[in-house]
Amino acid sequence: MSKLSYGEWELVFKSSSKPREVVIEVTTECNYSCIHCFRNLMFNEGLGRMSRNTFNNLVNGLSDAGIEKVVISGWGEPLTHPEIISFINELKDLGLYVVLNTNGSLIGKYVDALFKAEVDEVVVSVDSVETDVYKSIRVGGALGNVLDGILRLNELKGYKLKPYLTMWFTINALNVDDIPKVPSFARSLGFRKIVFSHIIPHSKKYEDVMAMYIRDRLTDDKLSEVFSKISKEVLATGGYVVMPKHRFTVERSCPFIANNAMFVRWDGYVTPCINYAHNWRNTFLQVDRTINAVKFGNVDEEKLVDIWRKDRYVLFRLRTAFFLQPSCLDCSLSQYCSYTLTNMMDCWGNTPTCAHCPYSHHITMCPL
Repeated sequence: MSKLSYGEWELVFKSSSKPREVVIEVTTECNYSCIHCFRNLMFNEGLGRMSRNTFNNLVNGLSDAGIEKVVISGWGEPLTHPEIISFINELKDLGLYVVLNTNGSLIGKYVDALFKAEVDEVVVSVDSVETDVYKSIRVGGALGNVLDGILRLNELKGYKLKPYLTMWFTINALNVDDIPKVPSFARSLGFRKIVFSHIIPHSKKYEDVMAMYIRDRLTDDKLSEVFSKISKEVLATGGYVVMPKHRFTVERSCPFIANNAMFVRWDGYVTPCINYAHNWRNTFLQVDRTINAVKFGNVDEEKLVDIWRKDRYVLFRLRTAFFLQPSCLDCSLSQYCSYTLTNMMDCWGNTPTCAHCPYSHHITMCPL
């Protein structure tokens, strides 16, 4: 065990601590150009895909790190990686619970291989039940192709439990009227779980027009009423539904911290979460922010478990676990405060800071 000092406190950190989950970003490349995609606002970075050498180094460290669950997700479409099936098979050979997070466009191409690999869960982003609306959001995609792949996967499954199917629905002004239709749509396609999430806006104008938590001040009541109704509908049929919050409050929790999870980028860098994986910009409540990537190490240079136990990473997790940080998104001074413009420091002296993370407010949902 090692000791950490925080103010007047001395805290004991278990030197045997290990992560439990890891999100692996095999690529930042994608075959879609979605209107709400984070990649639209990346800066000082290029796109890329995980090399075989980096993947091997990562795999070699998974067992030592105590990893139980792997989520293949990130800022790109995993099924565009030419070695994705090989990667999945190797992860399953380690006895890991493997989740694939996908836009669904290539499921039909890989459906037999995915089923044979015994992937535990497939999360498919489907942002509309209407073909035209889907196309306007998921630019470059076709809803029909996604549905064909899912139906084929269900044929292979039969009465088997794997893979468990989850539908991810990102709410915006274009698809908000689809929400009441989602339960029956999801049920018809074999989805057992539905996750609703708000968008992360790209700009002040985009937020005004597209974000349902700000566009209509009556949205709280309207969405709450709709969500209450569909929650009962989903639960009555044996399904499971996850709803986002519509208001920013000081009460927060970090899904990555709660699940002892870490994020590994395509280039091997280890970051605390998907939000701080890359350099990008976003807007919340009319404040434009610059997010700088937060890196704690690289699997090509260090073991995963050694990165997890670094003092800097441990202290970051401590501050985030108990949210010893201000809450910028519900602060009356956020429109005037220079600290809130980046994630590099907050008014309490934390560096970096999660003080304005929308995932911690559960306005947007994490891919865990």
